[in-house]
Amino acid sequence: MEKPLSLTLLYTGKLAGDLALLPRLFTFIQQLRADSQQPALLFDLGGSCADDVWHCRETGGRSTLMALDAMGYHAANVAGTLDHRNREKLAEQLTMALVDDGRGWLYRPPSVRDEGISFRLRARDDAAGLQIALSPAERTTIEENAIFLGAVGAGHVGEALVDLRGAPALIRARMHTMPPDTPPNPSIAGTVEFIEQEARLLAKKRRQPPAQSRFS
Repeated sequence: MEKPLSLTLLYTGKLAGDLALLPRLFTFIQQLRADSQQPALLFDLGGSCADDVWHCRETGGRSTLMALDAMGYHAANVAGTLDHRNREKLAEQLTMALVDDGRGWLYRPPSVRDEGISFRLRARDDAAGLQIALSPAERTTIEENAIFLGAVGAGHVGEALVDLRGAPALIRARMHTMPPDTPPNPSIAGTVEFIEQEARLLAKKRRQPPAQSRFS
């Protein structure tokens, strides 16, 4: 029997500016990617920063998104996290796609599907190919050619395995909880430290003009 052409979707959400979590989360995501033995897309469903977290306030919501980019995320829902000014600044620095009401992103590797795979805040009736809705849903389902993903919280990673042979079909959906003894990834730990240093520099710059910050 021909093996179905499938794709693994791994996703996070509601990180709320918890940079300290990310080095361990990256280790966990890498383990899940290795276990899936399938092509995998990684993205965030939103809520990456929170107004009551100091580095989120100082960077206009950019801090956590910069860390996600370093972790190899393909796309992130930034609606309600970035205003227009901060979105434009961040888009120039990242390879990760920033998805909101006005902008989606098309992933089109020839080995997956000719029409491409689109990331949108909400599914559109007139779109071809598989659509991945980045607004969290009550549960993971596929309707026509759109997949809606169940909400996930910090410290958890959602997974959906999709059969792309013919009409998209959901093979399985599950939620993974990061084990408390997951070790941090040193590279991402260093990235987090750098981001916090840049946020402190930006805060200082607002009080007195210091050296240039990447977030300025």
